Amino acid sequence: MREKIPSNVIIKTSYDKTKQLLKPRYFDEIIDQIVQYIKEHPQHYEDLEIEAKLGKFEFKGDHVKVLDKINETFIIHDNIKTSNPNTKFIFNAGILSKDFYLIWSALDKESKLNGANIECIKPQTYKDIIYSTNKRQSSIYLDGNKIKEEIIRKENKKNINVRNGGYDFRITCSEEIETEIDEEKDIKESERDKFRVSYQLSYYRVDLTISKDSKNNNELAYEIEIELNKLKTELVGKKKLDEAKIRTILDRFIQNIMNLYSVLLPEAIYFNSKHDEELSYNNHLAQEEIQSRYGNYFKNNLPKNK
Repeated sequence: MREKIPSNVIIKTSYDKTKQLLKPRYFDEIIDQIVQYIKEHPQHYEDLEIEAKLGKFEFKGDHVKVLDKINETFIIHDNIKTSNPNTKFIFNAGILSKDFYLIWSALDKESKLNGANIECIKPQTYKDIIYSTNKRQSSIYLDGNKIKEEIIRKENKKNINVRNGGYDFRITCSEEIETEIDEEKDIKESERDKFRVSYQLSYYRVDLTISKDSKNNNELAYEIEIELNKLKTELVGKKKLDEAKIRTILDRFIQNIMNLYSVLLPEAIYFNSKHDEELSYNNHLAQEEIQSRYGNYFKNNLPKNK
């Protein structure tokens, strides 16, 4: 079926060529890297984990500090770590508490709208023990009752680091393997308590976590992750990968990362309908820009003024 060309495109006969210019280049580069990872690990689709964490990159070294000043979104390639021994970048996972609650509030409101297709999963609490051997032992509780205990390690990790003007994120592809604790070799590194509420979409789950870690003086940390937890349905048991469909799912995955961050932009007032009459003309243009990037999802699902 031929794609319907938007009515506001001027020269419709060349839309198939100009459309490519409307999409950020880093989308395709991220998707290519993830698809390559998937193809390289065909025996481990059951264990595949693809997730993105919100956070912020910190640059160390005089000749890379300029990366802090770039306004465009770009992928940080690993080779800058080896070009100079004093040069490195650090990903600090987590966001400010106020930003965490803004995103949570917007996501929760969306989940309550008709047609949102977002399921709110009941909050769970975790008690984690982190080991120096990259193992994590978790006791998981629901309503105060232990419902699960798991010991896992992550192997074959691949990070894709994306700088987005401070609204940064890291996508990690890995294999999450069930394992056991070796009392002699596994040295406990830290303990962590977590509170987590999650929202499930068709292929993606958004986890909002408040945690405290013994190695960080039990200070509260606020983390948001998006995991492609149901991509396995397109991989496990398939004789042939539907690469076009997987790429479409990954494209929406990246859009949803940016989508969550959009709550924190100046035009985030758009999420609160009671302020509609106070919007300036510039903010109105910003809203239209969001709609053009992500379709009319927000416009069609926001509650109307009463």
